[in-house]
Amino acid sequence: MYDVAIVGYGPSGMLAAILLGRAGHKVIVLERYKTLYNLPRVGIVHDDVLRMFQEIGIVDRVAPATRFLPTYELAHDGRVLLSNDVEPEAAHGWPEFTSIYQPAFEAELDVEAKKLPSVDVLQGAEVVAVAQTSDHVAITVQEEGIRREIPARFLIGADGGNSFVRQALGIGWEDLGFDQDWLVIDAKAKTGRAGLPDLRQFCDPQQPGMTMQMGPQHRRWSFMIFPGESHAEAMKPENVWKRLDRPDGATPDEFDLIRIASYKFQSRLARRWREGRIYLIGDAIHLMPPFLAQGLCSGFRDAFNLAWKLDLVLRGAATPEFLTNYVAEREPPARATVIESMRVGFNVNERDPAKVKARDEQLLAFQRAKDAGQLDKQLIAFRVPGFTAGFIAGAHPGVKGRGDVFPQSKVRGQGGDGLFDDIVGRGFMILSRSGEAEAALSPEDRRYWQELGGSFVEVAAEGETREGAITDLDGRILRLMDEYGCDVLVKRPDYYLFGACPTSHDLPRLMADLRAALQRGAADI
Repeated sequence: MYDVAIVGYGPSGMLAAILLGRAGHKVIVLERYKTLYNLPRVGIVHDDVLRMFQEIGIVDRVAPATRFLPTYELAHDGRVLLSNDVEPEAAHGWPEFTSIYQPAFEAELDVEAKKLPSVDVLQGAEVVAVAQTSDHVAITVQEEGIRREIPARFLIGADGGNSFVRQALGIGWEDLGFDQDWLVIDAKAKTGRAGLPDLRQFCDPQQPGMTMQMGPQHRRWSFMIFPGESHAEAMKPENVWKRLDRPDGATPDEFDLIRIASYKFQSRLARRWREGRIYLIGDAIHLMPPFLAQGLCSGFRDAFNLAWKLDLVLRGAATPEFLTNYVAEREPPARATVIESMRVGFNVNERDPAKVKARDEQLLAFQRAKDAGQLDKQLIAFRVPGFTAGFIAGAHPGVKGRGDVFPQSKVRGQGGDGLFDDIVGRGFMILSRSGEAEAALSPEDRRYWQELGGSFVEVAAEGETREGAITDLDGRILRLMDEYGCDVLVKRPDYYLFGACPTSHDLPRLMADLRAALQRGAADI
């Protein structure tokens, strides 16, 4: 009996396997293909995904395959309408988004998953049936014509947009209304071409498209395939080069084509995210246009969110009902991400002349205001919403920060200077401006917190000297406390807050909420 079976060995399934395997749970991964795909699909990862890479210890190893893109441009016929600055150090302590070559990070995830003794990876094993009882899931697998049944306490369906698991459960799609055919071209530089934009959307009615640098050596172009146009003709190399015959394109002397594919860009959400002991993550439950580069990142967020909740349930620290908080927390931000991706896509791909003119004028006005220093926000950036339901503190007077991101600050501790997660650690934490938080809890609450693996962290400003406290070098944590008017933050095992309270005297109420929440499911799920 495995603790968790994972169907699908793409990046989201890999991450789930690594997190659960490192927590000591017995995991089996079932993948119908015998080898990794080894070609790029994803081109960008966001700051929270780099924080996940940091957590599992591969961020330095994938760094050579990344490149920071400082600007995101919208252009019409080569004229830049709006150039948005990409934040070099966003909430999670990493660039807002970073260009990456997918096979490089996928190979590192593969290494980490396969070196865990509690994780079995079966490639070439096709799942052909799933059934569940009150206490386990039975997965029927076919390998080289031989069928066998594998039992697991829980199953994660991470098997992509054509998910067998989702279809086996009879779960359909909710279609939100974006449906376009696109040509995707990946190339490796030979000589390259000087002056190509880092990341640019072609807001050209005659040929909507985009280009971006993808890691240090690779580049991607995408172009809309028009209604009635043959996909097979569009994918012929000679026709690909015709589309690339443009100032921000390429020639065969400059690049080698390594992948040509046609994709249907869609906006879909699964009508259910779970069925009993079976949970879905990634493209199995959400498909979105790529204009915010959030597809794979959303799958990673699913895997990360579900993994620590499964860990608590498997070790008896939470009831199985607690897992419904996964759906309560991940479905609303995933929906918001799909909708915003659609909005950006419809805007940059507009082909109606009057609407194109109005859009261009609006973007140019934004650019003028930006150049004049009259804007104090990013214009294109999209921050994934926090949680308004799920595993968060109750809405008591004075309680703040419920479901908000816990930013990763640069800190100084006994281990030296560095990013918060590396210096202070991970897991449940109570952070306070003083050392009074622990004393404010009853002996029973302190024992409970210890059983959860929770810790107490005192935070000091630079220049203060308090024994045992960490120094908040860039002030992010203390600024957050000031913003909330709170001296105490209660952090979950992920990168979010359970809640914040004004003083240590208010902490027992948050602890009571936390204990109760671990024993129940989300409302209305």
